[in-house]
Amino acid sequence: MPDPGQTTPATSSRPFILYAAGQAVSSTGSWMQRMAIGWLAWELTQSVAWIGAIALTELVAALWVAPLAGVITDRSNPYRLNLLFQCCGMVVTLTLFAVTVTGAMTIELLWLLALADASWQGLSQPARAVAIGFLADRRHMARAVAANSIAFNVARAAGPALGGFVIVHAGTAVVFLVDGASFAVLIFVLARLRAALDRPGAASGRSVLQDFVGGYRYVARTPAVATVFLLAIAFSVLGRPFTELFPAIAGDMLGGGPGVLSTLMSLQGVGALIGGSWMLRRRSTDRLVTVTYLAGIGMAGALIAFCFVGDRTVAFVLVALAGLCHVMCNIGMQSLAQLFSDSMFRGRTMALYGLIFRTGPAASAALIGIAAGWLGLPLLIGIAAALCAASLVAIGLARRHAFADGPPETGQKV
Repeated sequence: MPDPGQTTPATSSRPFILYAAGQAVSSTGSWMQRMAIGWLAWELTQSVAWIGAIALTELVAALWVAPLAGVITDRSNPYRLNLLFQCCGMVVTLTLFAVTVTGAMTIELLWLLALADASWQGLSQPARAVAIGFLADRRHMARAVAANSIAFNVARAAGPALGGFVIVHAGTAVVFLVDGASFAVLIFVLARLRAALDRPGAASGRSVLQDFVGGYRYVARTPAVATVFLLAIAFSVLGRPFTELFPAIAGDMLGGGPGVLSTLMSLQGVGALIGGSWMLRRRSTDRLVTVTYLAGIGMAGALIAFCFVGDRTVAFVLVALAGLCHVMCNIGMQSLAQLFSDSMFRGRTMALYGLIFRTGPAASAALIGIAAGWLGLPLLIGIAAALCAASLVAIGLARRHAFADGPPETGQKV
């Protein structure tokens, strides 16, 4: 049986392309802002610990976002919800601009605004993920996720480069103003896609608490979905935190400034763009599972090598390789989570996935930032990456049959 609410490939391609283009513009602004917040924190403090504290906002936001985001998504109209979240993001970004341009910014206020930004991002993540399901046929879910990832990683490559250019030539405040304008583009796109997204929520009319608890139970009791979550925990806690530490890596390990930071972020995005393009290929579910495992292990290997090289050029190449493997593993995990989850629970499943993917790196980056004064940043990143590779291998061996029966619906190809 087809999944309720799914469109056909013929009718879904054009709306999804439009959605991906809008996401690319909005995400470019977001990556510019992310780079600007990190560099502003470094300029204000020159402290690795404060860089970790800024990353920790992801975790703090998730403490109140997680219980709500998935339930809200499954119970709400996806069009109205996405529109609301884009407006919230614009308000936060314009506040960052106003406080920075007036010279009133402090590290404490920056932390609070970063927390507000992380909060709306966390709330909107499952709504954006579920929108993909409405705009692309489920049989092509992995390719739809990959296409969205390409748009995202075009932004990841362009955003930091543009952000560094704007900071050097116009100042940090202008970056926030540009990001505010980028939200208007996605709001326009959502208005054009209203016919596809304007529909009732999929969840039952039970209480919010019952829906929340039911989502956790569903994930725990569904072997394939539970396995994806184990992979996501190992990946997010032990491998992924290197991106949150880029400002400290640029300033401490590589002895550079905004240009080096933007280069690191852009090269990671270029690698991710290549990896996302390769994931557009149609492949069997078994093949998708294999690629997911190998990509995660490949990312860990690139990070281990990164911590031992002294040449900046080689370090840049390894960052690009880590970005390539990073996005391939993430696309694989996200695709498997959507493919193996029931439509009634998809919003909550993706919310929990987003919770792990956001809070794991944040908590780990904060701990690494605190411990870097004693053990050094390269050693800590390398140890975490080695543990990531070992964990992925262990999960693969222990739960090798979790995906054997294929997705709950037909479709040998994804």
